[in-house]
This record gives sequence, C-alpha cells and structure tokens, in this order.
Amino acid sequence: MRNKAISGEMKKVLIGLAVLAVIAVTTSCTAFRVEGLEVHQTATEGTVVGNFNIKVGVNKFLGFASGWNLFNITSGATDPKIVQAIRDEIEARGGTSATNVKIVYKATFPNLLLNGITFTIYAPATAEISGTIIKSE
Repeated sequence: MRNKAISGEMKKVLIGLAVLAVIAVTTSCTAFRVEGLEVHQTATEGTVVGNFNIKVGVNKFLGFASGWNLFNITSGATDPKIVQAIRDEIEARGGTSATNVKIVYKATFPNLLLNGITFTIYAPATAEISGTIIKSE
C-alpha cells in the first residue's frame, strides 16, 4: 500500500516538472536578434525624420519558429518581406536611409505548436523591426 502512495506522489512531481518545462519553453520565444543594421542608398549623415516600430509576419520552412531555418544558414539573407517593410517606412517618411535598425524574431504559442506539429517543416513567426529614419541633406 505504501508503494502505491509513493508512486502516486512521484507521478504528481513528474507532472509538475513537465508543466514547468512547457511553461519555460513557451515563454522563451525569442530565438535571435539583429541590431545595428543600416538600410540606405546614400550616407547616413542628415536630419532624423523619425523612428519606426513595425511588425511583419514571417513564414519560413524547414526550421524553427522565431528564427533559425535552413535558408537562413545557406543564404544568409534577410527575409525580403522585412527589407521591403523597412524600405516602405523610409519612403513613407520621406527619408533616404534607416539606421539603428533592430530586428527581433518572436513566436507565439500557436506558432510554436504549428512548428512542432509539422515537425519543423513550417516555421511561422513575427519580426519586430524598429529603427531611425534619416533624410540626407
């Protein structure tokens, strides 16, 4: 009878540890961060026009939600949607370049769930992009 009580307590401890592990994984969803990028066609000297902070949905394949995937490693290129979003912000504010650009990939629990269900074939995420727009004189 005593063995059954110990195994029941052990099950509760293991379930508690499993719940803590799931919480730890789902709350640490930032995979990587890129800072200090510049997107411009001319020198960055000029007048600061404003700052921007945007979010772009990113759909990757063969990798992990919120960051690493096979194409990041092989091409080393930034997602074209992100580059276009930065260009759109520069144009909308009448600037010529963006400086101090920061890109942070994040994934929500549903993103991570989809990534896990598809065995890392589909890797959705959100890229949070911020920076400063400059207009050259």
